[in-house]
Amino acid sequence: MHQPILIYPWAKKVAKAFASLSKPQSFVLAAFSFGIVRAQRCTLARIAEWLCSLGKADTVERRLQRFLANSNIGLEEGCRCLAGWVLSSLVFTGKTLVLLVDETSLAEHLKVMAVCLAYRGRAIPLAWWCYQQEHYPMKSIALIDTLLGWVAPWIPKGCRVLVQADRGLGCSPALAKMLRHRGFEYLVRATKVMRLRLADGREVQFGSLAQKPGQQWSGPVQAFGPQHWQNCWAMIYWGQGHKEPWLLLTSWSETPARAYGWRMWEELAFRDFKSYGWNWDRSRVWEPEHANRLWLAMTLAYAWTLSLGTQAVQAEIVRKEVARGTTIRRSLFVLGIRVLGRADELRRRIVTVFDLLFIPGDLAESVVQ
Repeated sequence: MHQPILIYPWAKKVAKAFASLSKPQSFVLAAFSFGIVRAQRCTLARIAEWLCSLGKADTVERRLQRFLANSNIGLEEGCRCLAGWVLSSLVFTGKTLVLLVDETSLAEHLKVMAVCLAYRGRAIPLAWWCYQQEHYPMKSIALIDTLLGWVAPWIPKGCRVLVQADRGLGCSPALAKMLRHRGFEYLVRATKVMRLRLADGREVQFGSLAQKPGQQWSGPVQAFGPQHWQNCWAMIYWGQGHKEPWLLLTSWSETPARAYGWRMWEELAFRDFKSYGWNWDRSRVWEPEHANRLWLAMTLAYAWTLSLGTQAVQAEIVRKEVARGTTIRRSLFVLGIRVLGRADELRRRIVTVFDLLFIPGDLAESVVQ
């Protein structure tokens, strides 16, 4: 089975997962995502060169351009389909699902708000919204609530959802209130100047409680200021060698402070989307609606890559072909790219090449506890 022919079985799976798309639309999405992984770029001309089996490069590039410009391919439906496929492909054996919320930017051209699934050292975008700098489609908390609403129907029943956010969003009382209204827990980072009311009635700035590296402290407080007091749990985690402490607020007192480290996985995923992977920064796709569809193709490519990387880690017979030694030194992202590059040889040893499969394991602290 030659590499170009691999597109067709992948396209069948994509068509099934994105049932709202027409057959030509789902095929282009499948080819688009396949081309991104093989080219390790999201620039259309480069992808078209890797998809030359589908026609002349210029012709294929125009098909990709038409896909990005097609207003019939809606953002909400695309995110819902992708979130459903990813979450239904997660071998869920625990009780807690971690979602990461953050905003990333493309220089001065675009910003993207994304809700991602924390997974084995990386984060898989489940819902997103691209917009021009300082031109939010709605208020930021309403935007996050909207994205969570697209994901929520696919969350496994009976599991606890823990949402993490950094200081830019985490200091918002509206965010905490919205998440609790949805029945989600939160673990957010706060600023040093945030006002807390301690159990003894004293009001202090959060930063004044942090004394020195190595310090760990937690306790019940009221947070978010005199006009928005909310009961929650405050934590200080100042790791040795760190310049500053994590000042954290959570609605779930059993959450360990070190769990906030999962939020960094989203930064690594954004890096994979940019200079370390898909080179989104070179795409020159700056119109927000077009960028939303490019993100659909990039995210599908990313989820597929992490799925293949997962299987490389789980199956020793595959791991030996894409990594040296018994210690895993490469990310799932790198391993997944290597697996697809050798899919002709390895496809009979992989559980599923043309579907998604996510298995929490020992490679890193898992999303599932």
